Amino acid sequence: MAYTRRDFLKTGALFVSIGVTAPAFLSRTVEAAAEKTPPRTLVVVQLSGGNDGLNMVAPYTHPKYREVRPRLALTRDELLPLDDRLAFHGAMERLHHRYANGQVAVIEGVGYPNPNRSHFRSMEIWQTAIPEQYEPSGWLGRYLDANCCGTGKPSAHDLSTAAINIGGTLPLAFWTTHVVVPAIGTLSAFQFQTDGEYPDDRQNQLSAIRAIYARASSPREYEEFIRTVGLGAIETSEQIQHVARSYTPRATYPNDPFSQQLKLIAQLMQADLGTRIYYVALGGFDTHARQARTHATLLKYFSDGIDAFLSDLEAQGNADNVLLISFSEFGRRVRENVSEGTDHGTAAPMLAIGPRVRGGIHGNPPDLDNLVDGDLRYEIDFRAVYATVLEQWLETQSRPILGGTFEPVPFLTQ
Repeated sequence: MAYTRRDFLKTGALFVSIGVTAPAFLSRTVEAAAEKTPPRTLVVVQLSGGNDGLNMVAPYTHPKYREVRPRLALTRDELLPLDDRLAFHGAMERLHHRYANGQVAVIEGVGYPNPNRSHFRSMEIWQTAIPEQYEPSGWLGRYLDANCCGTGKPSAHDLSTAAINIGGTLPLAFWTTHVVVPAIGTLSAFQFQTDGEYPDDRQNQLSAIRAIYARASSPREYEEFIRTVGLGAIETSEQIQHVARSYTPRATYPNDPFSQQLKLIAQLMQADLGTRIYYVALGGFDTHARQARTHATLLKYFSDGIDAFLSDLEAQGNADNVLLISFSEFGRRVRENVSEGTDHGTAAPMLAIGPRVRGGIHGNPPDLDNLVDGDLRYEIDFRAVYATVLEQWLETQSRPILGGTFEPVPFLTQ
């Protein structure tokens, strides 16, 4: 079977993610450098495993809420009311404060037709935005192809800082045809690794590698692509290490991995690399048993980490042009199970967070009297949320990317 360019880019994306001799692809774009104001930045937060939206944003005054969840329903002491119908989980105190300041939009009842309860397939659907069939490119990847350096030919233009994944595995959302997206685990590891037995010889080793990669152009397309990638990797990794040494956080981040990944995003943002999209994941939401403690812990990581991140950006003066959106592959079943947990469900809320959101509740609270096979009915197609982000935040046409027209949800200010 032929080894296609798409296969190469997928493999290349994995190569980037390991960060050993991996390309950094982090040269500043001309467009970003020429802008008078910082570009709008999107941070996508994936809550992996199926977040229980019914306890993250609880319909605490609905009579059936406690009936269907006699052990998992949040008590009055565990609720942070948003209005007279909905409340945040008590672990989300920091985001509740930001909600009160108009910086959090709760988008209720988000899902898609004929929902799939498989983690893998539903995550594919959310990441590709194509529910009807398997799609090998992601919705953000298609955005990059249309807007950021996609040329249809392997070249230096394929190396984009327009998007960065935080973590070791590139999500399907970033799979593209023409653009390679780097995945960074830690800044300290994201550099060219020289022989550790001879640290004083590092510069000699780097010089030798530079000389190899700087050889005359090859007539073979992929050799030229790899050569260009490798040469850029060395230069950019050195630049990133300078960023790591010069960054001083302006807020105190919790020590959990999610918060530290957000801290890494703040570091990269301060470096002014022209990056438009960052992607980060928080896992562990598949709470089939003994959900209460696990879910509370995860939501606290989520809330405290985002609050620290925004506080850091506010002190840097970088917060106004940042939007965070959170999603999970599905919500949980309405009724708790016998193991004090919840099973795979369907619709759930998404959150949009930042100074430029239209804070408040968007959509209707969960209707526990009008279920479908024991699950919540979805009211807002997740692609309508994506369309809003694409058109009103990233300022591009959504139809070619999403394969259809979806009415935007008014959770952003003009």
